Amino acid sequence: MNGKRVKRILVTVATLGLLLGLLAPAGVLAAGPLVIGHRGAAGLAPENTLAAFARACELGVDAVELDVIASADEVLVVHHDFRLKPEIARGPDGAWVPAGAPAVRELSLARLKSYDIGRLQPKTAYAGRFPEQVPADGERIPTFAEAIERFKTACGASTRLFVEVKTTPEEPALTPPPEVLSERVVKMVREAGIAGRTWILSFDWRNLAHVKKIAPELELVFLTITGSGMNTLKPGQPGASPWLAGLDVDDFGGSAPQLVKAAGGRVWSPFYRNVTAESLEEARRLGLVVSVWTPDSPDDLKRMIEMKVDAITTNRPDVLKKLLANP
Repeated sequence: MNGKRVKRILVTVATLGLLLGLLAPAGVLAAGPLVIGHRGAAGLAPENTLAAFARACELGVDAVELDVIASADEVLVVHHDFRLKPEIARGPDGAWVPAGAPAVRELSLARLKSYDIGRLQPKTAYAGRFPEQVPADGERIPTFAEAIERFKTACGASTRLFVEVKTTPEEPALTPPPEVLSERVVKMVREAGIAGRTWILSFDWRNLAHVKKIAPELELVFLTITGSGMNTLKPGQPGASPWLAGLDVDDFGGSAPQLVKAAGGRVWSPFYRNVTAESLEEARRLGLVVSVWTPDSPDDLKRMIEMKVDAITTNRPDVLKKLLANP
């Protein structure tokens, strides 16, 4: 057996061992990539709602993903955007909120609960992404506590909870400081008795660095994206990206997997379009688990399956599960 083949086998064994170790408290390793429902199951039910979380669990996902941010009165709520989203939010008068809507951080829980987020605004590009989403009029922005309760009652004992902690170094006034928000998230999952099933995600690696210090039992997921709309790595630019907790990707040859390893991470979660065969192989050599987001079309999902990534976060967990059941 040649040296290269032995090395590939060792890397595969090491990565499998890591993934088994991560999953051991909650169950057995899946036959294919883990199926993670994005914002619940946003392609099928209104995003980040109790209805979406229940739908994802109904489908038998391996994990439910959601986003956590804080209200003006310091209640942790589940909402992706830093501001109310015009494509999903209607005020008490039934009118869609305008562009430039208030920040979640500027509104009390009572005000946030006054908005209906149970359907997509017709004729928007965002609505066009999810033609099969079933409206659920009357759905409100849930608190993190409500989402945890729905997760515990609707999902199986082996299901994971993926919690994205929402802070931004580029607009720090939109959220509490990372250390404050991440500490509160940790406190809640511990008190709910689900720390062993919870993975903490963030694009803002300051959250992950802090959770690593205060809650070593929680698995960390290092989110990255390099694109024209959002770029957290910022390769080729002077100095470190503010998203990376002081690290500079250029010090690692522009390699995201090397950067994650240097940050003490075990799970790299890139935007699926950023993953190449080369970066995936590099992640394997470093012993990283690779969890991509968010392919939705059958072709994109098939490509990720064929690349043998370890986990896939998708708005269409139903499609992914069918593809895995009928390869």
